[in-house]
Amino acid sequence: METDKIKEIIDRALADGMLSRAESDIIKTAIYAKGHPIAEHVELFRKLQEKVWQGQVLLGE
Repeated sequence: METDKIKEIIDRALADGMLSRAESDIIKTAIYAKGHPIAEHVELFRKLQEKVWQGQVLLGE
């Protein structure tokens, strides 16, 4: 999947400031769509994790 598409999926998931388990699963599925992630996709997920760790994004059901 293209990096721009994955970024779009992440942005939509975070629009409400929360990340649900289902949204996280959708993001991971997109990242691993071709079997293994490329560096840009890993970086996008790392940035998402940092937002969670810093409290910018809350985890939900």
